Amino acid sequence: MNNRSPFVIAVAVLMSISIVIPADIAAQAGQKAGQVSRAIPDVAIARGTQNLPASIKTLVDWGDVVKTNEGGRARVSLDDGSVLNVGSSSSLLVTQHNSAAQQTQIELTYGRMRSQVVKQSKPNAKFEVHTAVGVAGVVGTDFFLGYLNGIFQLIVFEGHVKFCNLDGVCVDVLAGQIATIRDGHKSPDQPSQATATELTEAATATTIGATVGEIPVHHIGAWTWVGMTILVAVPAIVVPIATRGHSPAPVLVTTGCSPNNPKACG
Repeated sequence: MNNRSPFVIAVAVLMSISIVIPADIAAQAGQKAGQVSRAIPDVAIARGTQNLPASIKTLVDWGDVVKTNEGGRARVSLDDGSVLNVGSSSSLLVTQHNSAAQQTQIELTYGRMRSQVVKQSKPNAKFEVHTAVGVAGVVGTDFFLGYLNGIFQLIVFEGHVKFCNLDGVCVDVLAGQIATIRDGHKSPDQPSQATATELTEAATATTIGATVGEIPVHHIGAWTWVGMTILVAVPAIVVPIATRGHSPAPVLVTTGCSPNNPKACG
């Protein structure tokens, strides 16, 4: 029996790794994507085998996992000016963020996040948030995502989002609307108007010490509304109340998929 040299074995291993990880992303592993601009403990960044506490100005690189425990929240300011507000009991992976080419991919493993994305103007620009059951793709907008117990929910505050299942079946969700993907191979629910409760819960679920004007919820469609004051940790925000009704959207529950039960996250 012929014995292979250590050099040949090493080359074979490297070649197999290059097949699994796309070359353009693998080459950028560890490249800076942004930094933590605000945080409420307990927040951590998983980087390879390291588990780093995330405080203000902690760098966030490609391949980093931002994790919040119960009560923890984080704001990640990306290099292109976009902002990710991560709610408690959430986990997301920054797969790619190329601000020059406007190529961004985020993996929301579980939990809640709100994204305020700068206008995507480059040719073939993309800003996508992936889960195990679907993808939200935007060109510049303000939106909330929740992924818990296999239910992927989207609420758009401003702009519009293309909301797709794993088979590429998509719906366009506009400002003030809510949509849900219940299964990666079932068509997304048709968008419907979000209620005032859904809008405010989405806004406050990812808020970090909000002040007036920090969480804009304007441009919520062409419907009549009145103002309502919502009390948070610090001064209030104003959120529109729709006067039209619609059937209630499914409520995301917090049991099952969580940092304490990651196997339920798929």
